[in-house]
Amino acid sequence: MDFTVTDDERAVIDAAAQVAGSPDPWAALAEGGWLDILLEDGRGLAYLGLVAEALGGAGVAVPLVGTAAVWPTLFGGSAGGRRVGVADALHAGAEGNDGLLCEDGVGADVVVVLRDGRGGIHETFSVEPVGGLDGDGLARLRLEGPALDRCKDPELVAEARRRAAALTAAEMAGAVDRIASMTAGYVTERQQFGRPVSAFQVVAHGAARLATLAQAATWSARLACMSPDPSDTAAAKGWISQAAADASALAHQLHGAIGFTEEYGLQRLSKRLRTLRFAWGDDRFHYRALGGRPLGVRPA
Repeated sequence: MDFTVTDDERAVIDAAAQVAGSPDPWAALAEGGWLDILLEDGRGLAYLGLVAEALGGAGVAVPLVGTAAVWPTLFGGSAGGRRVGVADALHAGAEGNDGLLCEDGVGADVVVVLRDGRGGIHETFSVEPVGGLDGDGLARLRLEGPALDRCKDPELVAEARRRAAALTAAEMAGAVDRIASMTAGYVTERQQFGRPVSAFQVVAHGAARLATLAQAATWSARLACMSPDPSDTAAAKGWISQAAADASALAHQLHGAIGFTEEYGLQRLSKRLRTLRFAWGDDRFHYRALGGRPLGVRPA
């Protein structure tokens, strides 16, 4: 993989940072045309991944995956700026009286339900928030009517899942990178016994380990968003899901008590990472998927 950042990618990174830092990131995404970029640009998913990184680093939770990736992949058009929640029976557990877990269900204008190789649009539904973080849209979904439209192409459903997992990996990579930066800054500034705690070897090793995890997460997620190979996506989402748990634990260890306070942003990022770890398949799910693929077989 080429680790060079092109001029176009740098421009997207700068624009994405402005979106993530705006007072209303959702409106900024719509105004910037990011929600429909898959319909207009052959590198749309790669650019969307850079946007997801910025949102992850800022701790911003918006329905980017459903609106900008799942909907256009399944239905070939724009969601018209509507907030799209997605419930995937492959990951969301049994229905029955408990309903399905729906990503970005809270505040959704419409939901897409994926099951049996199909995707259905539902406008009449109710949701019960289950996320433990302000702004986290994870919800228990209960449908109140039949689907208004369906995508019946299993290949499109599989591609929608792949793109969703890749974007989720990118958001996680952005959060891990931000956690590593926060930790490096903290251990450099925090004084103990008359010197920065980063001067202690065990702390320096921990900060270096975090920086390594952040770099590996960034480039594996970018590969997943650039490559059409499902194996690259599974490898990225699986590894990042596992690495994110290690990164959060290490960052909290190096921060000490301040990392758990409401006023400090680390706890928000670590909570968000825990939610995203299980979105669109956790590490065990994707490792099993990789284990079932023949070695050396790549898409044409």
